[in-house]
Amino acid sequence: MIRQSWPKTQPRIRRPKNAGEAKTRLLVRERSGGWCEICGVKRAESVHHRRKRSQGGPWSASNCVHVCGDGVRGCHGWAEGSPNSAAAEGFHLRPGQVPAETPIVSGLHGYVLLDDHGAIRPAGGAA
Repeated sequence: MIRQSWPKTQPRIRRPKNAGEAKTRLLVRERSGGWCEICGVKRAESVHHRRKRSQGGPWSASNCVHVCGDGVRGCHGWAEGSPNSAAAEGFHLRPGQVPAETPIVSGLHGYVLLDDHGAIRPAGGAA
């Protein structure tokens, strides 16, 4: 009997689809230091788009935040499942809102604006 060796399956590795995505992921990870930018207390696991990609949201550091959980659990699940509450804190953008001009209320950074270079700056006014 001839033994046939089946190809071993490789673990799935998430590879960025373009250079913009890879650069954004790196900038966002560096900005967060690996911590959730919404709650500030849990390790970040995924990138959340403030304006969804399906609505034209870009892969930019001002449009993306590093968050705990995925689309159904943790802070990422909260932002996806509670768009009105997330919008009130800047984590869900409405039509016409510009990511770099819309502050977030972050448990990690406070009340800040995000820029496309991975930097943060204090936002004027009260949260």
